[in-house]
Amino acid sequence: MAADISKHLERAKRFLEKNRVEDAIEAYLAVIDAAPQHQEATQALGDLYARLEQADRAAVYYGLLFDLLVEPRDEIKALAIYNRFLRPTPGNQPPERIARYAFLQQRQNRFDEAIEQYSKAAEIFNEAGRAEDALFCWERAAQLAPENISRQFRLAEAAERSGKNAMAARAFLRTGQLASASGAKAEALQYLGRAFKLAPQERSVALLYADAMLKSGDAAGAAALLEPFAAVEKDASFLDSYADALMSSGQLDRAGEVLEGLLREKNEGATRLFELADLYAAAGQDIKAVEILSALKRRMFADKRQNDFATQLDGVGAKHPASRPILEFWAALYNELNRESQYFEILIKLFDVYLDSGNAPKVVETMEKLMDIDPYDHRNQERIQRMRGRVDEGFLKRIEARLAQSGSVSAPHAAQTHSSGSEGGASQAATEEGRKMQALEDLIVQTEIFLQYSLQGKAQERLQKIAAMFPGEEEAPPRLRNLYQLANWWPQGAPKAKAPEPAAAPPPPPPPSRPESVAEPSSSGMTGRTGVYTAETLRDLSKISEINQKIFRQQTPRAMLNTAVNEVGGYLRAARALAVVGTPGRPPELAAEYCAQGLRAAPGAQVVFLLAHMEKAQPDELGALMVDATEGSILSELGLATALGVIITDKETQVPAGMLIVAHSEPHKWKPNEAYFLQAIGDQMLMSVSHTRLRSLVRRMGVSDERTGLLSRSSYQSCLLTEADRSRTQGTPLALAILQIDRGAEILRQHGESPVERFLEQLARSLQPIVRQNDVAVKYTSWSLAFILPDTNLAGAQNLADKLRRAALGLRPPWDSTQITLSAGIVEAVAKPDYESEDIVTDLINRAESSAEEARKAGGDTIVALESPKL
Repeated sequence: MAADISKHLERAKRFLEKNRVEDAIEAYLAVIDAAPQHQEATQALGDLYARLEQADRAAVYYGLLFDLLVEPRDEIKALAIYNRFLRPTPGNQPPERIARYAFLQQRQNRFDEAIEQYSKAAEIFNEAGRAEDALFCWERAAQLAPENISRQFRLAEAAERSGKNAMAARAFLRTGQLASASGAKAEALQYLGRAFKLAPQERSVALLYADAMLKSGDAAGAAALLEPFAAVEKDASFLDSYADALMSSGQLDRAGEVLEGLLREKNEGATRLFELADLYAAAGQDIKAVEILSALKRRMFADKRQNDFATQLDGVGAKHPASRPILEFWAALYNELNRESQYFEILIKLFDVYLDSGNAPKVVETMEKLMDIDPYDHRNQERIQRMRGRVDEGFLKRIEARLAQSGSVSAPHAAQTHSSGSEGGASQAATEEGRKMQALEDLIVQTEIFLQYSLQGKAQERLQKIAAMFPGEEEAPPRLRNLYQLANWWPQGAPKAKAPEPAAAPPPPPPPSRPESVAEPSSSGMTGRTGVYTAETLRDLSKISEINQKIFRQQTPRAMLNTAVNEVGGYLRAARALAVVGTPGRPPELAAEYCAQGLRAAPGAQVVFLLAHMEKAQPDELGALMVDATEGSILSELGLATALGVIITDKETQVPAGMLIVAHSEPHKWKPNEAYFLQAIGDQMLMSVSHTRLRSLVRRMGVSDERTGLLSRSSYQSCLLTEADRSRTQGTPLALAILQIDRGAEILRQHGESPVERFLEQLARSLQPIVRQNDVAVKYTSWSLAFILPDTNLAGAQNLADKLRRAALGLRPPWDSTQITLSAGIVEAVAKPDYESEDIVTDLINRAESSAEEARKAGGDTIVALESPKL
């Protein structure tokens, strides 16, 4: 047989040499008869018929040749033959060949062409009654176009006709998701209903169908749909949706059981419970609403989430201003949290409710509380008028007497007519005069400090304050007149100095005796001439400059805060010093604490309470906040007797942006220069933090992916080296975490790069709000992210990784509704004495990848934290 084939091939070649094409064709046909899959003869026949311009005959043999090129190395040749000779006549090609051509296009990542050819093949298969083959082609086309609703629907119907219920349910489910995303709620409900009909036992199908029913207004139907799954279901997202359906359908008691179990077992569902309390209150069941709020309060307070609870309760209370039980609970909360202003406003609402309901004892009790908090409130007189005829007249007389007494406090004490109190009135006036002169002296000292540092604008601000608080004072002390001249600013209407002689030839110091009008205790230690300071003031100025330089040399915001509190605490010999950056009334973004020997660092909750306590303090004339410890106060809990704080203001927005606090464990009388010292350090600290954040932002913008904000892999090692240098020089910890999608490589092969890339972008956007500003997020591989964590030990990194994994639970991939799980590998840098930064980074990368690999081998959905090797 082989000899005959060789003989025919030789004959064909000789005929071609003599240009006897017809005879050559006959010879090659003889080869085909003997060996139908002979590639050389098949290609030669295609070429010869093409040479004779018999395109149909050529297409037959080129088609056979295309079918024979099955080896991977022949794919490019097969595509070329199909594109040149077969594609112009697609109607003459069998569907198997078209489907194979589509597959080759898919292998070349030409997805649009592959989808088109799969669709053509499917239609031909369908016309031929070959439903299984058509279904295969529709499935391939749908996989390549997961966002195309028409292709998903076509696959669903084909699978349903073929009896492939599982595949049809998945396709209808995807079709419903796409319709819902496009806003076609009615169509989405229809598609999801068909999916549920085909797979009623599938939890994910039931959940999405119930969600669509809920959006369409059929809450009762959604609840009934999910009820069979609820008995054994533990997933938080499922139970949350089930509770939402129950609440929307009015089954509040059952919803409460579900949500309380979710809170107890998963510590989730708190927001839904607040909504449930709102619904109970709207239904007139205020007592039930308060029971739910009380249970929530116990749980959230145990988790140190007092601020979150108060914020959520504000929303519920604002919706029900006439509900007595809710208002009483609301008021008790703010009384417990010692937030006087909010407590006062809620008491006003309670007063109105009690008055409207005719509850005279509660009206009297509430009015007394309002008077205790703020006897100067302008609405007190109006409330008294409203109470007339409803409460006891004796009580009204007592309240009016208290109001009259409160109104007389601000009047001059010399106007009192009691003969026995004349001496006391004179003493009070003298004390008041001394206090005013002390305030003037403090402002003058502050102005002198600003002029010493050439801060002309701040000096003028203080002089404007002096002019407003002490009009006409510029005519008296020459020291103040000299300050006006040095700052080149004078009060409106005041005569300016005629010549600068005082600046060129300063007057001699005044005699040590002070004017009679100034009380002796008001002396601040300053000499009588501008620009001449006591040794204490000069030490403060020198220390301010020294600390500011140290802060400026630090490279991270946290290091700047640590430097500030350590230097301030040590210099002022304080028991504690605290620096925070963040918006008042909210937990700080950054915080650092200095503790004297023998004291332990304050927990985060106590820091928040201390800030709230300081914010409620009334600032003095210089803006300083001074508080003393009382029984049960946060200062007593921290072992402190007194504290001094200054609010740090953002110079661009002119809004409070932080606070610097120093405290002593023994009684201490604060001096004006200590407040100025804190203010100067705090301003420099905030400015340095802002500049560092800006530099970090600019650096990241240059190398980040604009869609995700992640750094590229190319900057991974350089960022690690930078942080390793900083960790070595400052002695701070450094951790590295790799967060990976479980079975990432398999998912990438199965679904392609584009869907995985979209899911990774979605994952990155959802995780960015959780990481700190100084943490660096890097796109590590196509299915993993790396997080460089400065100032973080192994335990802190593990806690962050756990938060990141929990945050990603609610995400669904674009290819189907299966929940994706994540695993993490975590390590902490080891700074051996003989290690350079490059050695630290190399060791860190190797151990991080090893921990991530261990998490993969363990089956995923876990965290592997490798302990640092012992030195």
